[in-house]
Amino acid sequence: MISHEAILHFIWKFKLFSIIHLQTEGKDDLQILSFGIHNLDAGPDFHNAKIKIGNTIWAGNVEIHIKSSDWQRHQHQKDKAYDNVILHVVWENDLQIYRTNGTAIPTLTLKNRVDNKIITNYDQLKYNNYWIPCEAQLHRVDDFTKQQCLDRMSLERLEEKAQSIAELHHQLKGSWEDTFYITMAKSFGFKVNSLPFELLAKNLSQLIIAKHKDQALQIEALIFGVSGLLNRSFTDDYPNLLKKEYQFLKVKYGFIELGVELWKFSKTRPDNFPTIRLAQFAALILNVQHLFSKMIAVDDLKDFYLFFEYLSVQHYWETHFLFDKKVEIKSANIGKASIDSLLINAVVPLLFFYGKQIGNSFYVDQAVKLLEFIKPEQNLITKGFEARGLKAKQAFDSQALIQLKKCYCNDKKCLNCGIGLKILRT
Repeated sequence: MISHEAILHFIWKFKLFSIIHLQTEGKDDLQILSFGIHNLDAGPDFHNAKIKIGNTIWAGNVEIHIKSSDWQRHQHQKDKAYDNVILHVVWENDLQIYRTNGTAIPTLTLKNRVDNKIITNYDQLKYNNYWIPCEAQLHRVDDFTKQQCLDRMSLERLEEKAQSIAELHHQLKGSWEDTFYITMAKSFGFKVNSLPFELLAKNLSQLIIAKHKDQALQIEALIFGVSGLLNRSFTDDYPNLLKKEYQFLKVKYGFIELGVELWKFSKTRPDNFPTIRLAQFAALILNVQHLFSKMIAVDDLKDFYLFFEYLSVQHYWETHFLFDKKVEIKSANIGKASIDSLLINAVVPLLFFYGKQIGNSFYVDQAVKLLEFIKPEQNLITKGFEARGLKAKQAFDSQALIQLKKCYCNDKKCLNCGIGLKILRT
């Protein structure tokens, strides 16, 4: 017995049933001229289908259910939106159904027309507890299908990120520099602190920063002050100097600080502490003016790294991860993996959205090429797929794997995944 209606949608959409000597439940000859367009919104399941019953050609919609009695269970007999249904496709026919005006709707039963292997394959994907539903069958899928799936997933992830940037761009009344500034700040939070970084950038405008561009101490005082991390007593001279400088600037501009509780230090490596990331963000602001304008002027992909590779934080951070806690000398400058993350999560989606917004494919292509240029990310998801035979060759692939796992595998949306479809159709 079929347990989920989605598999019937799949069978109908891909014509995975015998069409020899089709007949309705009323024993009328049936010919399917067009299967229609899958409708993912409310209303009948397939629009604009065309069928021939006897000598009459019908054009309209197709509704699909496991049992024909589901028509009444879903209250379609009271909904005029279903009056244009020309064929009711079911796994099992247990009731004659009618439109709101009382006319009968022809029914096609698929139960004896579908290869049971399709149902078995679907159940194996849907009802298991593997890390990804298809891991027992993944080795049977050809490389071309896998790469096609990854290409689609990577672009889908790009579109989602671009949509988030589009909303921010709208809020900022079309300012590209401000959009990029806030997007970049959010990316400096590296997931765990992305929210406070975003709030910091929104509370500390570029207009104010521009007035202090040549003063390294003031830039860092502004950033740490608005972050709320200066709202305590210190023993070291440097944080006290920052605090003194910020108190003057606060009176001048009327800042409201973030709550210290927003910043996450636990379960974070010291070189990822928000204090270090804030110092690195301050170095970026201090050394690169009009960042967005310079980013879109880059031709050589290697030059994207130049914005970050030579940033130098204040000397204090070479011996500190936190205020008042001295450590051995270490490098506080931003590392290669972190630069890759900033490019992937800020520069690439911004270029992609910018190109789409102004109708210039150069920036869209540049975004994709940059993802293909960057090494693949190393995380639990990419390592999990690699252990199961699906290895990312560049960041374009690793972004695809993240999208695949989070948006499809975790929810077992195998019928919407190219790899899942290949397994089901094999």
